[in-house]
Amino acid sequence: MRPARYSDEDLEQHSLRRRVADDGQRSGFEHDVDRILYSTQWRALAGKSQVVASGELGAYHTRLTHSMKVAQLGRRMAERLERRYGGPNPALVEAACMAHDIGHPPFGHAGETALRATMDALRAVGGELDSFEGNAQTLHILTFLAAHKYPGHRGLHLTRACLDAATKYPWERAPRDVDPARHTKWGVYAVDRQAFAWVRAGRGDDAVPVEEQVMDWADDVTYACHDVEDFYRTGLIPLAALFPPPGAGGGDTERETRRFLDYVGAKRLRAGAAFDRDEAVRLLADIAKALSVPGPYAGRHADDVAVNARTAKLIDHFTRDIDLEVGGPAAIRHGARLVVPAERRAACDLLKELVWCYVIDRPALATQQHGKRRVVSELLRWTHESPGLLPTDRAEELELHGDPLRAAADHVASLTEDQAVTLHRRLSGTGLGSVSDTGWL
Repeated sequence: MRPARYSDEDLEQHSLRRRVADDGQRSGFEHDVDRILYSTQWRALAGKSQVVASGELGAYHTRLTHSMKVAQLGRRMAERLERRYGGPNPALVEAACMAHDIGHPPFGHAGETALRATMDALRAVGGELDSFEGNAQTLHILTFLAAHKYPGHRGLHLTRACLDAATKYPWERAPRDVDPARHTKWGVYAVDRQAFAWVRAGRGDDAVPVEEQVMDWADDVTYACHDVEDFYRTGLIPLAALFPPPGAGGGDTERETRRFLDYVGAKRLRAGAAFDRDEAVRLLADIAKALSVPGPYAGRHADDVAVNARTAKLIDHFTRDIDLEVGGPAAIRHGARLVVPAERRAACDLLKELVWCYVIDRPALATQQHGKRRVVSELLRWTHESPGLLPTDRAEELELHGDPLRAAADHVASLTEDQAVTLHRRLSGTGLGSVSDTGWL
């Protein structure tokens, strides 16, 4: 049985409280895609890290190029599923994928942890729990910070279904002693409770719609495939040693595999997670079928062709066998579950560990991360201590909700990395800039 179509409630626009109609040129969900695309927050992702700093030399992915590829892959998976099951809607999945990282601050996860730690320290004085989380910032941007074309209304006026699909962790932060996992990851700020209640339309559970599930898998696959591609090109991830052609492995492969699996095993032990080394070896062998690499990247045209071919094969490997379980005639949003073979998910998780082992945990990047966290933390403290430093839009926001720390965090989180470094130099006195500078300065 094919699931029911999307309801009028799904197509209702936030804050406008009206259903967005298909005008013959764009459907309601295509409106969502376009509004995200034209937002200033979407453009700012070009200046924010995926793994390394956005200004780093080389053709690394930024948050923008990563999000574009997540959106492309999510839409293609949705198109395949729609042909078989009548949903999910491809434009809706594309919009959720485009929005999924829009809440990321400068310097990626380093910036996120710095904002959270600093907010936690400043909030502790009053015993408040609310802090910074990139996923919660996404909802905050889409429903409050961003601007569209209707005066008197805040946010992008996205459909209920789009906002629901873009909310990865549909709950507020919990105290650490109550739920450690929900203390670390959450998707709703206290200031956005009313908007979130509207998005959920009375639902009291924590289930995410199928569009979010497709978005989440597209995000994982894109991260695993394209980030590994980036750092193979720059010589940081030794794919040729880990995944040599059949019969070409030797001592280097054994040593590199042992080193990598030792790293993963120790990391999961610290996290209290199980690690089956024999199963990991089998997963690496499964990945090698799509990722056979004869040698290091040398920059030749043939090397680029080979990299692109391997990446395409790997993405196909992770997305070919996806399916839906549809529970009865309910609307597809909350009546279906994305099914990905367990070994595919485990292999994707293992592939993502390559980036952590060979790039993120490198001493050179660790020193960079220290500097990034300091820049973000000091900007937040200085702006919180002196609200007069806020730009006009954040000062207006402060008048609306009266939370100076939230307004300061929204300001810092909105900056690109170049803007953050420039503003830090200006406020610290190491690079004063010009009195004619305007806007975010």
